[in-house]
Amino acid sequence: MPSEKHAYLILAHALPGQLRKLLQLLDDPRNDLFVHLDKRAPFGPEAFSGCCRHAGLHFISPRIAIHWGGVSIMRAELALLKAAVPGHYAFYHLLSGQDLPIKDQDTIHAFFRQHPDREFLNFWQFKPTNQSRFHYFALFPEGAGSFLPNLLNVIFKGILMLLHIRMNRDIDFRIASQWFSITHKCALHVLSQEAWLEKTFRHTNTVDEVFLATVVWNSPFREQLYDAKQYVQNQDILNTANMRFIDWTRGESVRHPWVFRADDLDLLMRVPHFWARKFDERVDAEIIDHIYGQLLKKQA
Repeated sequence: MPSEKHAYLILAHALPGQLRKLLQLLDDPRNDLFVHLDKRAPFGPEAFSGCCRHAGLHFISPRIAIHWGGVSIMRAELALLKAAVPGHYAFYHLLSGQDLPIKDQDTIHAFFRQHPDREFLNFWQFKPTNQSRFHYFALFPEGAGSFLPNLLNVIFKGILMLLHIRMNRDIDFRIASQWFSITHKCALHVLSQEAWLEKTFRHTNTVDEVFLATVVWNSPFREQLYDAKQYVQNQDILNTANMRFIDWTRGESVRHPWVFRADDLDLLMRVPHFWARKFDERVDAEIIDHIYGQLLKKQA
C-alpha cells in the first residue's frame, strides 16, 4: 500500500542557490525529494550538502543532457518516476528547479489527504500546429530549441505533410501542462508504458506536454482526473486542475511563462494553487526571498 508520504520530482539545470531554497521549503518528514540535475549543469549534488534535515534528498543518475523540447525531457521525467516508485508514495509531484511552493506543507498535505485517488493534470485543447509534434518524423528530436536543427525539422516535416506521410496514426494524443501530481498507481501505469513511449516519441520533439497526458487519458485514470476551476478576485478563471499557478498571459514568448516579480506577491498569496512558476533570482530575487521567508516561518 502507498504510504502517506509524497515524492517531489525536480528537474533542475541552473541557479543552485535558488534550487537550494526550493529544497528547503520542501524539507518536511512527510516528503522525499528526487532531483535530476542536467548533465550540463556546472554544479553537482555536493552543492546541496546539509540542505535537508527532514526529507530524504536523492540525486538520480545517470544525469541526462536535456534540451528544450527534446525527448530527453521525457526520459528524465521517467527516470525520476522510476527512482521514486519503490517508496510507494501517495503522490508524485513534478516541479522544475524554478518553481516554488506558495502554500505551507500542512495545507498541501491536508488537501491531498482529502483527494487520495485523484490525478492532477491540466489538460487543454490542441492547436492545429501541435499535430506536427508527433505525427511527422523529426530528423533532430533534440533540436527544437536550436535554429538550424529546428529549421531542418520544419522543412522535412513540411515535405512529409505534402506527401501525406504520417506516423503514429491510430493514437488518441492529448496535451496537458508538463507539471503534474499523480498517485502511486498512476505512476506505476505510466512506467509500464515506458517501452511504448520510447517507440512512439523517440523521433518526435516538443512532446513534454503530450507523452504523459496521452498515457493518462487513454487509461482508467482518466476517470480520476481532478478538474476544478476557481475564481480569484480581479482575475480570469484560473485552472487549478494541477494546482500550479503559471502566468502565460504576461509571458515573454509562447515558450516561456511570466517570471514573477516582487509586485506579484499579493497575487501569489491569494491564488488557490499550491505551487507557482516561474521564478528567477537573476530577474527578481526579492519575490523569492519573500516567499521563502513567509513559508519558513509557517513551517517552523
